[in-house]
Amino acid sequence: MRIPNPHELKQLIHPSFSRPLLLEGAGDRDTLRERMREGRWTQIMEAKIRDCDAAIEQPIPDLPRSLYDDFVRTGRRRPFEGPSFQRRTRAENLAMSYLLTGEEKYLDRCRDYLWAIMEEFTWVLPAHTGGRSFSPDTITLVDLFSSGTALSLADLWDVLHEDLDAETLNWMRRSVLRQVLVPLRDHFDEQGWAHRPESNWCGVCNGNSGTALVLMALDEPWALELLHKMLESILAFLNTADRDGAWVEGVGYWFYGFSRVIYLSDVLSKITDGEIDLLAHPSMRATSRFPIYAYLPPNACVNFGDTSAVPSVYPDVMARFADRYQDSAIKWYMEPLEPPGLLRGGALRDLLWPMPEKLNAAPPDPSDISKHYRDIGVIVTRSSWTDPDALVLALKAGHNAEPHNHNDVGQFLVHGLGETTIRDTGIGLYDRAYFSSERYDNPVCGSEGHNLIFVDGKGQQAGKEYQGKIVEHRQEKNWERVVIDMAHAYPSDVLSKARRTLYFLKPTGWVLKDEVTCREGAEVESRLHVAGKITLVEDGAIVSGESGSLLIACAKPGVDRILIGAHEKLRLRSEDSGPVRREYLRFLTTARNGNAGIVLTLIPYRTEQERETKRTALAEFEHIFTSEA
Repeated sequence: MRIPNPHELKQLIHPSFSRPLLLEGAGDRDTLRERMREGRWTQIMEAKIRDCDAAIEQPIPDLPRSLYDDFVRTGRRRPFEGPSFQRRTRAENLAMSYLLTGEEKYLDRCRDYLWAIMEEFTWVLPAHTGGRSFSPDTITLVDLFSSGTALSLADLWDVLHEDLDAETLNWMRRSVLRQVLVPLRDHFDEQGWAHRPESNWCGVCNGNSGTALVLMALDEPWALELLHKMLESILAFLNTADRDGAWVEGVGYWFYGFSRVIYLSDVLSKITDGEIDLLAHPSMRATSRFPIYAYLPPNACVNFGDTSAVPSVYPDVMARFADRYQDSAIKWYMEPLEPPGLLRGGALRDLLWPMPEKLNAAPPDPSDISKHYRDIGVIVTRSSWTDPDALVLALKAGHNAEPHNHNDVGQFLVHGLGETTIRDTGIGLYDRAYFSSERYDNPVCGSEGHNLIFVDGKGQQAGKEYQGKIVEHRQEKNWERVVIDMAHAYPSDVLSKARRTLYFLKPTGWVLKDEVTCREGAEVESRLHVAGKITLVEDGAIVSGESGSLLIACAKPGVDRILIGAHEKLRLRSEDSGPVRREYLRFLTTARNGNAGIVLTLIPYRTEQERETKRTALAEFEHIFTSEA
């Protein structure tokens, strides 16, 4: 795909276009009102109206300078970010309430919120300043949230163009120019994200700012030069995606980064009669199914690194992909996520881009149940698309300097009977320490919080040189074998060999085989973080969850001891209730003649009869995992 140069852009872009541009192809206001009165939108708008009625009576959340500086003093992000985000969400909610009801009180209060946002001395979050001070004369820094604010104001500037007064519209445009577009005009090459295509920042900041530029400032004499730079940077972002469609930062950041590229693609396509079409990039169609392959039924997803285990789906993104590629699997994926409220619904663009009504919902082809993302070293494979109790195995190799990295080469998850029993610890609380040199002291990011191999208590190190590789992925009719070479993820004085083999025996269970070469007499550990109540039994452990249990049985000889460990007082992003405790199992053995091996059989079950039946079935595979891989 080639990006047109500024001269070519001038020839392709219509010199004028009607407003609101966002509504072109989405329907008129009557269409939007009809959507807001149907299906899930009924409850969404009821909640928005209640929130907006309260917003009319309540003062706009304050953002004093002392609150901005709180991050410098304490490292906390939420005290400032909470009211800042609320201002922006409220502005859009008030606009949508006005579109639904036509009541001027919502438009008036929306205008108040817009002015409050414009009065902020900066739109950059305190956590993203990097210690810079602010000059009243020159703005040089643009971050995720300043660009996001520009997008929010540009959207409302476009949709409410005939409703807001001229003074407010002029100030909105001026504010976006001052806070984002002029800084990018003069300092684009100084933005770190512009040259880091492997990060979601590249997609988010370019997509946000580019969309705002198209909606508000294409008449500026420098606009096409800046747009060209943004598109070149986005092309590098798209080229960085795994060739099979994955994003190394996980599903959550995939949605964030790619959504903004889609927003920009939409407005560019409209003003060029489809001549500029970012959705035509080869990686876009492949990546459209990434959340589907990462799905863990009924309400979870694969969550390596800083990705949540709970899906937070952008319906507008998936609807746009489903419509463009006529992909029935996308609609199939979305349907079960709506009842538990896992669709990140309610945004203006969600309203503009509904799921195509005539598209049938159908799961992916049964032959497509195993996905190997070779560029980033991730495999997700399952026993079925349609069985709600399906077994899923997810694992990763990669390296320990990935964006939003955890030191987790060789990390794996097992999911079955609707639960992720061997799991990732989660995402730590975003504060200053979490993104500092202290990051890997936190078990959430360090090896200690992952399902890995340890030698004398020592784990992996941070850095791109600490890496692993999937050296084999064998697929047979009813079993798969994956082999990961993990040796280079550890310092050389810890071990010289670390080979992890995972067998997926469908639909019975899994087998983990860890092989280590290290110093004579060293204590070797295979650690598993689990969800559920742990009971130690004669030959292993049982983890009891809400819908079933997992038997973890040790092959003999191999394991000398089984211990229960725990991480105390973890601060997780998903837990507002405070510090939490996370238990894990330690399977320990001693290196003899410099070698150690641990083999664990993992059997999910609901009844004792099912457990014993599966144990018998696994015996038929024993020759596979007891022989050399």
